[in-house]
Amino acid sequence: MCGIVGYIGNKETKEVLYSGLSKLEYRGYDSAGISILSDDGLMKTFKSVGKLANLGGIIKDSEILGHVGIGHTRWATHGVPSTRNSHPHNSQDNKLSLVHNGIIENYAELREGLKNKGYKFLSDTDTEVIVHLLADNYTGDLVESVFKILPILDGAYAIGVISSEEPDVLVTARKGSPLVIGLGTDEKYIASDVPAILEYTDRVIFLEDGDVALLKKDEIKIWDLERNEKTTEETKIEWSLEAAEKGGYEHFTLKEIHEQPAVISETLKGKIKGDSAIIDEITLTEEELKNITKIHMVACGTSYHAALVGKYMIEQELRIPVEVEVASEFRYKNPIIAKTDLVILISQSGETADTLAGLREAKKSGAKAIGIINVMGSTISREADGTVYTNAGLEIGVASTKAFVSQLVALYILTLYLGEKKDILGVERRRYIIENLRKLPNIVDKILEIEDDIKEKASILDGVVSSIFIGRNINTAIAYEGALKLKEISYIHAEGYQSGELKHGPIALINEECPLIAIATKSDTYDKVKSNIEEVRARGGKVLTVATVGDVEIAEISDEVIYIPEIDELFSPVINVIPLQILSYYAAVNRGVDVDKPRNLAKSVTVE
Repeated sequence: MCGIVGYIGNKETKEVLYSGLSKLEYRGYDSAGISILSDDGLMKTFKSVGKLANLGGIIKDSEILGHVGIGHTRWATHGVPSTRNSHPHNSQDNKLSLVHNGIIENYAELREGLKNKGYKFLSDTDTEVIVHLLADNYTGDLVESVFKILPILDGAYAIGVISSEEPDVLVTARKGSPLVIGLGTDEKYIASDVPAILEYTDRVIFLEDGDVALLKKDEIKIWDLERNEKTTEETKIEWSLEAAEKGGYEHFTLKEIHEQPAVISETLKGKIKGDSAIIDEITLTEEELKNITKIHMVACGTSYHAALVGKYMIEQELRIPVEVEVASEFRYKNPIIAKTDLVILISQSGETADTLAGLREAKKSGAKAIGIINVMGSTISREADGTVYTNAGLEIGVASTKAFVSQLVALYILTLYLGEKKDILGVERRRYIIENLRKLPNIVDKILEIEDDIKEKASILDGVVSSIFIGRNINTAIAYEGALKLKEISYIHAEGYQSGELKHGPIALINEECPLIAIATKSDTYDKVKSNIEEVRARGGKVLTVATVGDVEIAEISDEVIYIPEIDELFSPVINVIPLQILSYYAAVNRGVDVDKPRNLAKSVTVE
């Protein structure tokens, strides 16, 4: 969740750090700070609570001439949001300064030991333990000192540290939290995520778990925890800076909703050849694929809803049993995993802590694992036995839109791939699925054309305190996702249900302040959903229905109807979610909330 930046080079360090932190705001934060080693040898640290602009106001007129520094946006885990708990944290002699993303699980024990040695703590954070440990073990060689303390730390960390004793050095290390190194001419960068440094370089190295790196202006060295020096593989980032701009839209979220037709095409690109799905990044053998008898899908949040769609799809088309697990539960439940099982991890960032732990649980059991991931070079993509890249590009809005749709498309592709490899899906069925997948961008475009109509209908949510979403079969997951989107960005309480469960409790909530949002597009269970709508109307509830173009009956029992094009029910989740995203967006806009940065949320949850 926290964001780290670091720089060593000849640019104005203050500007580089502040720019990098501004690009990481989407990760969520409650405070921010920077430390710069000035040219006169003093460590200068500035911190603030709240918006990054508060920090900007503090450093704006400060003369800070220096060529190495670190910065941080903090998401509170240990200690309330406050200036004293903000990073960076410094040693008592102010010679060391450190930023940290992650959680040190044994910090309380370490803290007591350091207190007994006379160290005074100025914050409530777990992070301050690390900088005092460094000071206690400092040998005059910062890299050596970092190596000495890392085995003492239990938990996850990505750290950046600078020392006034070594003004030409920036040291970084990671375990369980993402970190990337940016490469420039006579300058180096570190960051939690690529957008922080993309303004300055498109050449990066993704650090792996256990890596320790020494950065100088003109040099870089990387070791593993056993101190074996590693060769580094450079990656060129294809994203443009323009991808991180709003492109004329009021919010990134709306821009990303409108990018979905192109994203679907990008997800499909290179993965369909003739009547076959091609996934070059999957390394499983033909025999291993044919031996798969069960699938576990592991994910969090929106990605979990994508997994529910994937379960329906795989069970319907391939008749392979699928269990969908919330990653935070999967990792602790001692799951029953056979060596012939396949575990599918779904994560936009590829760094989601609980999902990553699920991957390692699967590998420990001897099962094979495949990631459905957006970020190349991420930890899950490196540790899994294969990856289906979603190619959704940079998503800035905290509430996932295009990343979700790309995950759905990736699941269709994976279903095709497994179906062919296991001799389950014949040529005709594969052609039918591919034909419908290729229709999706145009259909989504048509839904985006009625945005103004959906905007008007969003008024049904004005002044309400709660809402219920219903769907059936494969669209149950879309009811869940629609409810999640609404509460994420508008703060209206919302719950998603299987429509058949409505009368088993939720219907008690229905009144004028709790409308029903129903997914009633053409399907085998259309009449059942229609009956649920009639039950709500009979009790005086308001109803907004997403329905198939030409359905005149539904208008008679709904207060509002959003009509969308017809498609086979199997593919309907991709198009049914679009009007719900737009609906949630305008419900949030109407309430005047910060759509792109919902309170208390972060884009990438890289700690438990």
